[in-house]
Amino acid sequence: MPPKKPHHQKASKTKACYNCHRKRLRCDKSLPACLKCSINGEECLGYGIVLRWAALETPIDDNVDPLPRAPDDNPDPSSQIIKRPVNLIKIPLTDPLLNGLSTKARWYMHHFATIVCRDLVSIDQKERNPFRAIIPLVRKFDYLQSVVLATAAMHLSTIHKYQGRSLPSESALVDALMLKSRALHLLRAAINDNTLTDKAMILSAIVFLVNLDLIDSGRGGWKAHVEAARRLISSLYLTKAHLDGAIAPLVNAIAADCLTYRIYGSTISGNTSSWSDNTIDDGVVLPYILQNAEAYSYHCAPPAILQIILSASQLCSGSSTTPETDGGAGRIVTAAALLHKARNFDVQTWVYNIKGLPPDDDLEARVSVASAHRAAACLFVLLSVPEAGLLDIPLLEPKDLVQEILGHLSCIPDNHVHLKGTVWPTFVVGAETDDLNERAWCLERLVAVWTKNPWTYPWGYVHTAMEMLQEIWRLKDLAAQQGDDGINWLQRLKATGNSCLIV
Repeated sequence: MPPKKPHHQKASKTKACYNCHRKRLRCDKSLPACLKCSINGEECLGYGIVLRWAALETPIDDNVDPLPRAPDDNPDPSSQIIKRPVNLIKIPLTDPLLNGLSTKARWYMHHFATIVCRDLVSIDQKERNPFRAIIPLVRKFDYLQSVVLATAAMHLSTIHKYQGRSLPSESALVDALMLKSRALHLLRAAINDNTLTDKAMILSAIVFLVNLDLIDSGRGGWKAHVEAARRLISSLYLTKAHLDGAIAPLVNAIAADCLTYRIYGSTISGNTSSWSDNTIDDGVVLPYILQNAEAYSYHCAPPAILQIILSASQLCSGSSTTPETDGGAGRIVTAAALLHKARNFDVQTWVYNIKGLPPDDDLEARVSVASAHRAAACLFVLLSVPEAGLLDIPLLEPKDLVQEILGHLSCIPDNHVHLKGTVWPTFVVGAETDDLNERAWCLERLVAVWTKNPWTYPWGYVHTAMEMLQEIWRLKDLAAQQGDDGINWLQRLKATGNSCLIV
């Protein structure tokens, strides 16, 4: 069920916040933190009296006008769901980010910086969040600005939509679609720019188009965007040139997201033969890119497991095969090797050796999420190559894997920050189980991604996953009533040519 509509806090009607008041800056007076403080990487000290010991204050001009605040039909969700201010990357006051933007565009940019960037990582490390590095770049690249604003507008639209607020939802949705159209037009004009930085920024914009689709529903044109981004990744990572050190973490995170979307997209979508690319999937480039973003990826899935999932996708009927996997016997041998590799992967060692995690990260929760992905990958291999089920491999019966996945998922509280990384294994195990209680539990967990997190996670692909699960259950139950208990939901789903992205 959608979350209850929270009370909207209006901006302060009295004085500016303490920081802006002291520095004689214009304050937008929004709650819980003013926009100017957030953008400058400062902790907003609020609008009350701040007591300090022996501090000489700069004279304050009470007549300074505030920045225009967001219109009432676009309330800031951060006032509803953020408990404390979020420190952002610092932007020099001599080159303010918001100059030249309309009131609504400023609001979308603020929403992107404070809310959307937080959704894109496993745990928000504030100034170390690589996606916030994109914010200063929007002034230089107009297509990047358009797609960032479109992403924020779509994000706000889905928040309002599932809170039952139709008018704000429609307004933000119209803005998102117009900004997306403008971004595509500008990208076409920039596509021939050949410098390394230009290619990196175009890649960033294209992958954010995928994010835009995921926030909407995950049913749109993400596949074409992923394919275009893959080609740029090949161009960027297979040359000897090096990216500017300031944007390298951003590009690494963007590229890793793109390849992760490609891998998950191959699991339930139709024919993916056009995605074959040995220049990336050669066991060197792909893991290198994924490993660079291990500390940031919100999926919390080991790169080795993601590679197994991709290999299993290529074994499915209708997708491309390699000479080693031609023929039934070859597919079974390859599937057995993938299962063996997955079962022998040491999840705990991998988690405890990830570089760049904050000291307060919950490593045991990461172990549970990664273990759920490992078991779900094994189940996915068996569904992709049903003949592999004839092999006598201990603890690799589908029913055993279902219980293993559910066990790992149950170790993650339903209000935990890493819950958003469990959508794919929850979908896979939910589609496989025939137990009504287990189905209901999986559905509740997907609902919890939205409603029980400390913040709202308004990504439409989660609702699409819930709709697809219920349709799979309907088909399986109908087949069971007709005496067919052995339906392979994955094979049937891929045969329909479905083009949904569940991550």
